[in-house]
Amino acid sequence: MRQLWAADAAALEECLGQSPLDNVYLRSELKHGALRQGALYGVEHPGQRGVIFAAVMVGPLVVPWAPGSRDLMALAEALRPRAHLVQLLVGPRDQVAALQQLLAPQLRPPRLLRAEQPHYAISAAELGDPPVELPSPIRRATLADFDQVLTAGAAMHLEEVGFDPLQSDPDGFRHRVQTLIRRGWIHVWMVDGRLAFKAECAAVTAEAIQLQGVWTRPDLRHRGLGTSGMATLCRQLLRETQAVTLFVNDFNLGAIRVYERVGFQRIGTMRSVLF
Repeated sequence: MRQLWAADAAALEECLGQSPLDNVYLRSELKHGALRQGALYGVEHPGQRGVIFAAVMVGPLVVPWAPGSRDLMALAEALRPRAHLVQLLVGPRDQVAALQQLLAPQLRPPRLLRAEQPHYAISAAELGDPPVELPSPIRRATLADFDQVLTAGAAMHLEEVGFDPLQSDPDGFRHRVQTLIRRGWIHVWMVDGRLAFKAECAAVTAEAIQLQGVWTRPDLRHRGLGTSGMATLCRQLLRETQAVTLFVNDFNLGAIRVYERVGFQRIGTMRSVLF
């Protein structure tokens, strides 16, 4: 296990590219300079220097990719000295569960566990026609939309996670929303000047875009507009990439019905642990 740098980019891309829909986030962060920041570590095997078999993003956010149990143990050993600093551990269910168990003595008690999060993907071939025509287009958010997007994002966070980020980390949450808007990664549907639907890109690669923060205004729910919004957005994004992915809490049956109605197919299970 060692820290990875710019010279390791090709080897890391080959490792992560073996499962591009599982590794949208890590591959996107690779493109956005994670290697220059020293935020990625990788596992090599004896006698195979230059070949990366597993990788992990380290810091307050830990995102692993280690399909082999032997490599997971190497990741755990490297993470152990800084495990007390981890705020969020997220990735494929079995890998995250194994890391959580291996690091249990060093990790803080979990504040929130989402043990089973269905992982979905959709391609252009699986996308049907939107069942309801939207009265106005979905577009990329601008900084003029900041206040409404911020409020909606905080409300969604409170609804799904149980606390308001504008209370717990107002500056960090504002900065995150501003960064996503500047990247063009928040998409909004406005009706009469009010935010009706939004979705965020958590990660963007040529092969896939990972969505997060999908939200429909409460008074517009159960009318088919969220389904139309997702179908319309996916149609737009699939002009830029080959697949759209997301994962969802297993108890959010309404959202799951929307995604499956649009045409998303389940490809696996993710796990998120908030400390």
